[in-house]
Amino acid sequence: MESSPVLLAPADGDDAHPIAGTSHYAPDVALLAYLLQDLRVLIRRYAKGEISVEPHQVFTWDVFDLERRIVLCNPEAVVDTADVEIVGFFGDRRQDAGDRLEASEGDLLAEFVNFPGILSYSSIELVDHYWANLVVHRQSSDREAWREGEAHKRAVDMIAPIAYHGVRIHNGHIPGGVAGSGSVRVDSTKYWDYDVTPTWHAVRDLGDAGWTSR
Repeated sequence: MESSPVLLAPADGDDAHPIAGTSHYAPDVALLAYLLQDLRVLIRRYAKGEISVEPHQVFTWDVFDLERRIVLCNPEAVVDTADVEIVGFFGDRRQDAGDRLEASEGDLLAEFVNFPGILSYSSIELVDHYWANLVVHRQSSDREAWREGEAHKRAVDMIAPIAYHGVRIHNGHIPGGVAGSGSVRVDSTKYWDYDVTPTWHAVRDLGDAGWTSR
């Protein structure tokens, strides 16, 4: 059983675990904002009737030979202006992790149909096959239900420790939803460092201020 996480203050880093450095917030949130903008462009075209979208439809395209992907799990709900919550995933990938991660992501995408509260999934390829992900969902209980899915549990328990040196997962929200003009705000972050034994796990609560694009 996983031990209780280390509790980090908003401004505290840990030199022994670079995955948890506070310097990651600015670039991470900027990248989540970039993913959100891609999603907004897509749903605005859908709302205007310029494109048709089926639930769980996958959109992929390349920019400078780097792949991007959006899965619109619930197109009707995404265009609402109600507040939504987000999960942002960033991992320090091991060099030989590609095939097992691609298979794991395929399983995760297929499982979304079982969780109607998951509204969309976005991913962006960075360099050397690294990826960042943004999941939009309606409320916290949707995220917790998804975490209990078989594919997600397998990804966390079996894939992540051998595919990544470390992982950070941001939880936050978008005031006014995807269809509005609000920015991504990160409220808390969880960290796992898989290069130490036992695995180091920590949580940082950012308090009322949170972290938005600056």
